[in-house]
Amino acid sequence: MATVEDDSINPNGDHGQRFEPLLDALPVGRLSVDRENIIRQWSKGAAAIFGWDAHEVMGQPLHKLVDWNRVSENTGGSVQEQEVETTRKSGEPVELKLLHLADSVDETLILAEDITEQKFLERALLEATEREQRRIGQELHDHLCQHLLGAAFAAKALAGALERDGSNHASALHDLARLINDSVTQARDISRGLHPVELDSAGLMSALQELATRASHSIRCDFHCKKNILVENSIAARNAYRIAQEAVTTAIQQSGASHITLTLSKKNDSICLEILDNGKSEGELTKEPYGTAVRTLRYRAQAMRGEVHFHFEPGRGTRVICTFPNPHE
Repeated sequence: MATVEDDSINPNGDHGQRFEPLLDALPVGRLSVDRENIIRQWSKGAAAIFGWDAHEVMGQPLHKLVDWNRVSENTGGSVQEQEVETTRKSGEPVELKLLHLADSVDETLILAEDITEQKFLERALLEATEREQRRIGQELHDHLCQHLLGAAFAAKALAGALERDGSNHASALHDLARLINDSVTQARDISRGLHPVELDSAGLMSALQELATRASHSIRCDFHCKKNILVENSIAARNAYRIAQEAVTTAIQQSGASHITLTLSKKNDSICLEILDNGKSEGELTKEPYGTAVRTLRYRAQAMRGEVHFHFEPGRGTRVICTFPNPHE
């Protein structure tokens, strides 16, 4: 039985002619290429997205318009998804989601969806979240910590005065001063967790080291980085840190781990961040592959033009691996 895509790709079929108006009415562009990636079909939706009319692109290589990878031979004709950036005829940048499937040995159908606005809103939401976290972290550091320090000094001074007077309450006030100082340390740790990565290129390394140090208050946590790895893109550094932070938090709270290892390494123009724990239980990062946490971390990886993978092996623990490009070191 022929599918809608099968018929639409064959302009001579009766069903293809019947469904073309419906496909053209959808908010997607429909095009097809041959084995040499030469454009053979170009719908009105494609013209609206790219800005090029059919007579301007028919017979031209698709790579002149967009960086597209053909479906590999072993995909069995399954639909493949790819996100790319290109420019319209006007020069305006546009972000696209390409859905392509191998319809036959001679021709491939591609559906293009304009996701520019969606990506803009996603980035805006992520940046707004980061700004709010920075604000709260700064408030904790600049105001709450200073007030607590003032209270600690006052308690210590009063304890000294009572001690000189021979009061039995001096020891209790010394204990109170120590508790307040501990609160200052905890507030500073929370502040660094909310706004960890400085804008210099070495910020990711220092932030991951601090993350390991803070986690060591609960369990053993080590950070390994054999050589200096500089991340020039501060947004990529923050996203990589957030992925590590979520993986560490999940390991501590859900997997029952007793040891976590953070490893930062570089190969060619890519950076690899690996978080390994020895937890016996499976956490939400592998148990709920479509959950909010996983989807958020995948988006953070995509925002760096990278990818993140989650693996759990009973008896060995959970491994989170994030790789992303870093071409401007």
